[in-house]
Amino acid sequence: MARPADWHPLRESDPVPGDPVEVREQVKHMKKIAEYLRTQAEALTAMADADNLKGKYADELAENARGLGRKLDLAEDRYREVKGHLSNWANELEDFQKRADKALHDAQEAQRTIESRSKRDDHSPGDSEKKGEQDSSDEDPVLKQAKEDLEEARKRLNSAEGGYQERSSHFARKIRSSIDDDMKDSWWNDIKGWVADADWLGDIADWASWAATIVGAVAIFFPALGVIALALTVVVAAIHITQAVTGNGSWFDVLMDLGALKLARNGMKAAKAIKALQQNSRKAAAGLAKEKSTAQAARANAGARKTAAKSERKRGGGTSRKNRENARARRLRLEGENRAAGKRAADEVRDAEMPQITASDKAKSIGDENLAKQIKDINKWRDTHPNSPELASNASQAQRHADVVRGSWTASTVLDVGDKGADSMTDDGYSRMKDRMTAPVGSQW
Repeated sequence: MARPADWHPLRESDPVPGDPVEVREQVKHMKKIAEYLRTQAEALTAMADADNLKGKYADELAENARGLGRKLDLAEDRYREVKGHLSNWANELEDFQKRADKALHDAQEAQRTIESRSKRDDHSPGDSEKKGEQDSSDEDPVLKQAKEDLEEARKRLNSAEGGYQERSSHFARKIRSSIDDDMKDSWWNDIKGWVADADWLGDIADWASWAATIVGAVAIFFPALGVIALALTVVVAAIHITQAVTGNGSWFDVLMDLGALKLARNGMKAAKAIKALQQNSRKAAAGLAKEKSTAQAARANAGARKTAAKSERKRGGGTSRKNRENARARRLRLEGENRAAGKRAADEVRDAEMPQITASDKAKSIGDENLAKQIKDINKWRDTHPNSPELASNASQAQRHADVVRGSWTASTVLDVGDKGADSMTDDGYSRMKDRMTAPVGSQW
């Protein structure tokens, strides 16, 4: 049965929280475990006492069986005693809550009477002289009784709350005493207990998860923040893995975290690949520009040399040594000019500013301005040199990587928003599904 949400005028919140039905469900579960342990202990004892065990291994096997049987006996005693304590606590808890609920109901009835009588008195007609006579007369008996009922309800609630605190501490001591036996917990059990008590781990995971979502959204416009979002996701995954391994969390959360990390890794790898392709395209385009400029200059210089040679022959210059030296010097100078022209063309490509992008270009790159410019730059050099297989291949690869970036971001966003949205729904079916994927590593039952 659901607990009252409004505890006015007695308290701000429920002073006797708890769920007797859930406690009894745990009692039933522990009873089944105790019965199973008892059955297994008896089976091991019977195995150890069997006369048909032969060979060198028989004594050791029998001793190990007896030892394990004794441990199961101790475990069964734990479950049986704790089960009894919890069963008694469920009964007393239910009684405390009934008393508290009755006190609350009576207090609210009294409070309504007090408020209604007060409003009637405030709005009743009469001059100041009549009001003075009223103040000096006896108090309204109905109002007086309502105030007494409210005070009595408060006392009954205080009594129920005090009993609740005392008995809950009593049963907590009994449970601790029941598990304080010769059966020592392993270091792993200590770790599981520590994680179970560390509520702050879950708080950090929740905080980091929301922070990663928010930072991831902002990173669309400021890509440098993507590293922070990734780091926060790693923190969340580490906590969820710790909780799941110790049986205090859901493996479903771990799968979601690992999926988000995988998608983020794919997106980052794709983005790095696009940057490398853009640099390679610039380098290839610079080489092609250099070759083209050098070839054009060489053709122009070759024509100039032919014209100069014809002029020399017309003047009757012949092939004297001086003329040959002049021709050689002119050829070397022209070759140097050709190389300089090629270098200038290559430098212009390498030093060219990144292309301007439109809002559509940015949207296609999930808001990443640098990524959009890199893709547009790759396509620009492909279009400038349409006969280059290398530049065409770079553009094709960049498009595929851009699809990976968009797909990774979309999938991770859908998973994240879907998970958070389902967790916040009033229907707890999603949470129960996640709880079914909770089991500690090495769990036996």
